[in-house]
Amino acid sequence: MVCTIKFYDTCALLNLLDKAFAEEFAVSDITLHEIEHIKTSGNKDGETKYKARKLSRLLDENYEKYHVVFFRNEYLEEGFTDTNDMKIVSCAYNLHCQSGNVIFISDDICLKNLARKVFKLPVESSSTEENIYRGYRELYGNTQKINDAFNEFNITADNWNKNEYLIIHNTDDDSAKEMRFDGEKFVNLKLPPSKIIKAKNSLQRCALDILMNPDISIAAILGTYGSGKTFLSMRMALYNVLEKGYQSKLLGCREPRGEGKDVGFLPGSLNDKTNSFFLPLAQQLDGGEFELESLKQRGVLEANIPYYMKGTTYNDTIILADEAEDLTEKQIRLIGTRLGSNSKIYFSGDYRQSVINASDGNALVRMCNEFKGNPNFACIYLDSDVRSEASKMFADLFTS
Repeated sequence: MVCTIKFYDTCALLNLLDKAFAEEFAVSDITLHEIEHIKTSGNKDGETKYKARKLSRLLDENYEKYHVVFFRNEYLEEGFTDTNDMKIVSCAYNLHCQSGNVIFISDDICLKNLARKVFKLPVESSSTEENIYRGYRELYGNTQKINDAFNEFNITADNWNKNEYLIIHNTDDDSAKEMRFDGEKFVNLKLPPSKIIKAKNSLQRCALDILMNPDISIAAILGTYGSGKTFLSMRMALYNVLEKGYQSKLLGCREPRGEGKDVGFLPGSLNDKTNSFFLPLAQQLDGGEFELESLKQRGVLEANIPYYMKGTTYNDTIILADEAEDLTEKQIRLIGTRLGSNSKIYFSGDYRQSVINASDGNALVRMCNEFKGNPNFACIYLDSDVRSEASKMFADLFTS
């Protein structure tokens, strides 16, 4: 029985990192050169360069796990453009001709189309989480390639969802641009003033666009350790309440225990029981716990837990459900059905950190999959740790 060979492009390897080495694979020498370039590029963001450095180390340590296909000019047929993308796919095609069992792995929309339509290769995405809606897709290439891709976009055939994001990486100048699909076309983002909050990467800009959009009443800002999901949600909730006056109150909601039960076993009043749960929210305020208490006294901020929200209705309120990965389906339904007139809800969490269900069956994941395409909903998954280099080290610890 002949085994299938996975052939990774540069983007797929950068996204997978350790996961790529779980089984043998093939890669073009062009990709290896691109990884070395990214490590020292002055135009690449810190997260991308960090991934390139880590990937370079992994490639060195696991050299027996992959096969390098070296590009030769004869791989390109007459009339084909001499670009890195074409060279990478042609290497995969040449290997496929020899073995007949290559699957081209890429997260680049254009590169996948090139492999599928021109070279007739079977194509897959690098994500091992196909059942999880992440809220965005990526496009890599030079200006000409990007323009050609827009001319060839088939919105219906490609199943674009309303409020899904396209992140465009232009290799001519290593710039990035983000756009949102509004149901008919791709539109530019609307961001808050930089003095209020400034995004650190493309995915954070998409998150801010979601939280700025008056037509989106259900926002899911998901993300890994240190990605800024709580910070962005809290800052934008306060901006919309205090600065813009779109809503009059912010309700912080967190589940204290993964099991989803009440907190009757804790001593003290409800306020005593919830204070410690909202310290992460206080950390997002300039004035810390003092500002938190001031906002509570002014009636601008309330804190609650799902167990005590039954029978309530919140009008003119932004509900911030933090650590939402530990909410059950019943709790998500309970919180969501509390929304009254002119209210919104921001879910912040990461199913992989859940203590009750760290799989694609997590209730938060299921909610996003169910709501995708609904004009009232938008989701984005922040996959970059922006806290510090040390934080990244611990985020990667014990993950293999």
